[in-house]
Amino acid sequence: MDEQQLPAADARDGIEKTLRYALEVVSDGIWDWDIASNHVKRSPGWYRMLGYPLDGLPEDVDTWHSVIHPDDFERVMQGFQAYIEGRHPTYAAEYRCRCLDGEYLWISDHGRFVEFDGQGQATRMIGAHRNIHERKLVELELQQRNEELHELNRNLEQLVEQRTEALRRANLALAEQAAEALRLSETDPLTQIFNRRRFESSLQHEWLHFQRHGHDVSLLMFDLDHFKRINDSHGHPVGDRVLVAVAKGVRNSLRDGDCFARWGGEEFIVLLPDTPLAASHALAERLRRCIGEVGAGLEHALTASFALATLRCGESLEDLLRRLDDALYRAKQRRDCIELC
Repeated sequence: MDEQQLPAADARDGIEKTLRYALEVVSDGIWDWDIASNHVKRSPGWYRMLGYPLDGLPEDVDTWHSVIHPDDFERVMQGFQAYIEGRHPTYAAEYRCRCLDGEYLWISDHGRFVEFDGQGQATRMIGAHRNIHERKLVELELQQRNEELHELNRNLEQLVEQRTEALRRANLALAEQAAEALRLSETDPLTQIFNRRRFESSLQHEWLHFQRHGHDVSLLMFDLDHFKRINDSHGHPVGDRVLVAVAKGVRNSLRDGDCFARWGGEEFIVLLPDTPLAASHALAERLRRCIGEVGAGLEHALTASFALATLRCGESLEDLLRRLDDALYRAKQRRDCIELC
């Protein structure tokens, strides 16, 4: 019986030697863990890889623990424990091991159970280490460059967003400035109603519309009577306040679509789209009373002379304004009246 067991033991030793030779060929060091005794046998290649003298460290699991980089330890233990407990089918890890000179070497570590007891519990585990230091450094450098590139891209995206937002705000500010500049260019600075330039533009647009569709359009022009007397008696500041009050009162009596402007000095003009002569005449009567109310506190009554006209087919704007101006001249001869033309 003993003679039969001896060849079997020799055969087993031969298989293990073959296994070790194979592992030595494909790795830089192997380890053999007897789980019951906690004894760990490491190959000469393992010691050479880390720079330790052969068998120069205790042959137990604590030695393995002691050479793992502190930053890698928890991760490695979690993976190892997952295999031991059967929660993961393999054990494989990459981590840094401390060499004899204090430097750390990146290695890959793979292991598996190779022997079990009668209850199926693992009693032995064999693994192999491989030096991956150069490859890992290149990998980490590439990873760092990728992270730097991603960070650069994020910074560029933020910069683009900031520049886009700044450009949007600048464009908005320019648009607001342009709108304000346009408003100022079309507004009488004293009365804050439209000026002559804006009125002429609106009249041109309405005249073209009239040529195509022939709808009723009226013009109303008025001039404050004896306004020079107000400036001479009370001073120009009072005269300016009267002009502002007249503009405000008239504006409140008009529609949103009517164009009301200061024509010059104490002379004002109103463009009344879709308004026949009879309606514009009724409006002029209301404005005449309104102006009288504005001047209620003055030494002399405040009145205005009005001229009314409607657009005529074939008549130029120059002829229309001349006709209106002539009518206002006639009204000024009588004062506080409305002249139709």
